Amino acid sequence: MSASFTVRNNAAERTIYVRMTGAFDETAMQAFATDYKRATDEYRGGAHLVLADMRGMKPTSPDAATVLGEAIGYARGRGVACCAHLSDSTIQRLQARRVARSSSPGDDVTIDVASEDEAKRVLAEQREDLVRRSSRPPK
Repeated sequence: MSASFTVRNNAAERTIYVRMTGAFDETAMQAFATDYKRATDEYRGGAHLVLADMRGMKPTSPDAATVLGEAIGYARGRGVACCAHLSDSTIQRLQARRVARSSSPGDDVTIDVASEDEAKRVLAEQREDLVRRSSRPPK
């Protein structure tokens, strides 16, 4: 199964929706990373959310994992407040978690979810928190 991905930004929800399936080699992961970074840059460092739906994605080679890790680190350094991670492969989920930790030490923004509905609920709660934090007067 060849790699396939979509990166969709919903600015009104302050959420980037990522969908990845198949087997990513380094070239396919580079194409994904370019689109993901572009969507991330639309927030200009402001807090935003990510739904990373990786159901059907195969574990990647070390080179592709490095590219993914760099993209994750890039996004985390530019405002990702929460990433709801959805996967149907334990190995892929563990690999993504490891890559996120190595690219974003102390990774505390990833929440593993079991369904798309759960991901949407988690992100809705996080979105409310973002709104509350942004409406507080500065100290």
